[in-house]
Amino acid sequence: MAKSIDMFCGTCDRRSRSTKAVKYCTDCEDGFCSECLDFHGSMKVSSSHHVIDINAVDGIGFNISKFCKVHPDMVLEYFCSDHDKLCCRSCMASDHRSCDKILPIEVAAKGVKSSTTYEDIVTDVRMLISTVMELGDKKEKSVSTLDDSKVTVQQEVQYFQKRLQTRIQEIAVALMCKVDKVHTELSDKAKVDLKKICDRKKQIRNISEQFESVSKHGSESQIFMLINNIKEELNGRVNEFPKFLSSQKAASLLYKESDLLSVMNSFGSVEIKETPFDIKYKPFKVQQAQFLQQRRKLPTQFQLITKFAVPDADIVSIGVTKDKRLFLCNQSGSKLFVISGQQLTKIQMNGCQWGIAIEEDKKYSMGHSS
Repeated sequence: MAKSIDMFCGTCDRRSRSTKAVKYCTDCEDGFCSECLDFHGSMKVSSSHHVIDINAVDGIGFNISKFCKVHPDMVLEYFCSDHDKLCCRSCMASDHRSCDKILPIEVAAKGVKSSTTYEDIVTDVRMLISTVMELGDKKEKSVSTLDDSKVTVQQEVQYFQKRLQTRIQEIAVALMCKVDKVHTELSDKAKVDLKKICDRKKQIRNISEQFESVSKHGSESQIFMLINNIKEELNGRVNEFPKFLSSQKAASLLYKESDLLSVMNSFGSVEIKETPFDIKYKPFKVQQAQFLQQRRKLPTQFQLITKFAVPDADIVSIGVTKDKRLFLCNQSGSKLFVISGQQLTKIQMNGCQWGIAIEEDKKYSMGHSS
């Protein structure tokens, strides 16, 4: 619940009185005037409540859930150190019967500001805020960059369009030049052919006119002599004419469109380039330890089964292995004592021992001094 520094005393308000609050109780989540504050502190149930100055409540509420998530009608009252978890009375009865370290929240919270967990949370929150701020700044810049990239891409499309239009103009001019060239070549060839046809036409007409004139006005001897004179020339004209005729063709120009329109569906494509933000962030230590290993219960009682006498020994450290072997560190000598079942074994060391440590699932580690 968000509060304001102009809040009124909650107790007075419920009594239809308007009195400005001077203090704020974070447990009651209510403001108090001086008179009601004295009454609030004199009551046993609220004497231990946490009261702060009203000016410290600057629109930030104390949204701390006091109720159990598993049992919503039960208030959280205890903290289990074995499970590192807040719990209510129902949780204690169902899930924490065998737990040894269950403390009231008030007791477990003593000195919390000097704890490692508190420092870790403070560090993680600061880091998270810093990271979110950096992410927000870079995201804002990325939005601006996105807008700039849109303008850039549109300009590039327009530039490409102009280049394409220029290129199309160049191709069109080149094609027009080729049309002119081909037309000139065909036209020149047609003129040459036409001259040849005119020459042949003139020659054949001369033969025809001469033959017609001699046939009409000449004697038989003259006709006979003309026939023999032009027979060879006429045969040559007749024989070469089919070849000359087949070489003559009527030429014209046609335009065949390129398939560029069908092939060119677009000027290009729009691609999305995504670049991860260069922001370094370490996950919460709390999140890294979400799956805490079940803590081993430490024995609270011991029962003596076998008694061993180790004469002239100064036992300063003891270690027990999973296979139930007992290691005794002897500071007054250079021998390590190992008890397995009913058997006592002595292991010669290089010097006097000062301590022993056993690491599970690995080789045994021992410390000694020469």
